[in-house]
Amino acid sequence: MTPGARRSPPARRHLPAVPWAIRCGSVLLAVACSRAAPPPAEYVLGVAPAPGTVMNSVQGRPIVEVRPVRLPDYLDTRDLLTRSDNQIVSSTTGQWAERLSVGMTRAIALSLDARLPNVAVVTTSSVERPTRLVLVDVTAFEARADHQVVLLARWTITDGSGRVSLVSRDAEVVEPIGKMDDAAVVSTMNRAVEALASQIADGIRRDVPPGNRSIRPPE
Repeated sequence: MTPGARRSPPARRHLPAVPWAIRCGSVLLAVACSRAAPPPAEYVLGVAPAPGTVMNSVQGRPIVEVRPVRLPDYLDTRDLLTRSDNQIVSSTTGQWAERLSVGMTRAIALSLDARLPNVAVVTTSSVERPTRLVLVDVTAFEARADHQVVLLARWTITDGSGRVSLVSRDAEVVEPIGKMDDAAVVSTMNRAVEALASQIADGIRRDVPPGNRSIRPPE
């Protein structure tokens, strides 16, 4: 190259241009899809209390405290799950409004409160020492591909200090699902929780503190 000569700029490589109509169409399609997909429906466990009803007053009643339900980590989520063998599938159209352990604790307490009108059922520590503690340890609770909800748990009733176990039972609840949509799965899981609460209520009725006949079946 002779002195003073200018170096030619390197040739630019041109990529094929994406037609304007295709680019705009892709953007519009993405926007339309995002608008068309509604957010997942949210569900809660337990039967809603009737208007005007409240949890039984603590004053003058034996107190039964329901401790937080314990679940395996993969279950303690807001996902609405279906199990097939070792595979877990989350619903894309529905989810829990709260973690499953929170919902189960509340649902069991509400069911016990309805079944034991002479008992004050609580889920948090009160000023007065509880008469009994209810502990629930769940090993399985999910809808399964064979159209069943399976709930396996061990429930325990202890004294108020939690140091002495008075009653401890294994529970196996299997409820059929009519169809595998979100609403049917949630309804069936509700039935399973009610069945578990019924067993716990029977255990509380039988475990009457000496000299205290306040824990008894309704007349």
